[in-house]
Amino acid sequence: MEKDTQEIESDELQKTGRKKRRKKKILIIVIVIAAVLLALLGIAYAVIHHYYAKSNYVQDGDVAVVTESELPQDVQEENSVDSMSEEARREAEEKALAAQKDVEFPNGDYVYNLLLIGSDRRDTSWYGNSDVMMLASINSKTKTIYLTSFMRDSYAIVGDTGAHKLNYAYALGGGPLLTETIENNYRINIDNYASADFTSTAQIVDLVGGVDIDLYQEECDYLTEQGVGDFPTAGTYHLNGEQAVAYGRIRYVGYYDYERTERQRRVMEQIFLKAKSLSLSELNTLANEILPLTTHNLSESEVISLVTQLPSIISYDLELGRVPYDGMFHSEGELLVPDWEATIAQLHATIYAEE
Repeated sequence: MEKDTQEIESDELQKTGRKKRRKKKILIIVIVIAAVLLALLGIAYAVIHHYYAKSNYVQDGDVAVVTESELPQDVQEENSVDSMSEEARREAEEKALAAQKDVEFPNGDYVYNLLLIGSDRRDTSWYGNSDVMMLASINSKTKTIYLTSFMRDSYAIVGDTGAHKLNYAYALGGGPLLTETIENNYRINIDNYASADFTSTAQIVDLVGGVDIDLYQEECDYLTEQGVGDFPTAGTYHLNGEQAVAYGRIRYVGYYDYERTERQRRVMEQIFLKAKSLSLSELNTLANEILPLTTHNLSESEVISLVTQLPSIISYDLELGRVPYDGMFHSEGELLVPDWEATIAQLHATIYAEE
């Protein structure tokens, strides 16, 4: 019996030893995997940090707001409300201010709002016109990116300067003032903004390999006249960056600014579709190459967060829209005056949808 007991004890000791060795091996494997993951994360962070350092990050407080008298005279005249009657001005301002006072900001932490700005800055003495103003609302509940264009001739209360065209906010105070103006007038929280001039925008289009756009004959004629290529007949064309920017800036073909914002959304949609086909490494490379081309107020941690979410975000649906909405505004001279209550309700219902 003693021998049997000793054998049993020996077997148990051997089993215990094997278990300890297995546990040790598993622990070593876990440590190795963790070390590899940490190394990869460290490399990814180093790459993002390298490119982020090249980008033009500007704190909101460092962006000066200029006085109207500092802007070119033609810019002041172009963005004024002088084309409105005195009565129309008074009524529009009362309704806009009432909306700002009465409508609450929605509580939607599941939506990330990024304002995308395309500026025409040929003269570096001022910020330029914001010819492109698009709000990209990334909704994690509906798995949808809502891309909403704001028309440049929309009526807006701009800071302490009173009523102007929405476009004027960027001319006076760059990205921060335009962000604040859209927030206050439309009662939405905008997390960050990113702006690029048209040269940088062309480079971004080229980075994704160009875009495929359907052109009708008048658009073909216009682009050919602009000298950006030969477009003899209507059809689908593969546009490079310079051509895509020229296409997005067409204003006096078709339905004026309404159609221009639609063209801009088409270009953005094509960029998004191109990005959806890229691999994770290609997406990271694209994000890192785009950063140096933009001026923005995203902190490094916010950029890292967005980059890590790219594989998920890029699979979201894309829904395009425009403000003012059809049937929810009226024209006063050269300005588009929204029906504030209906417009704000529609905008909130769209980008803060829960299903």
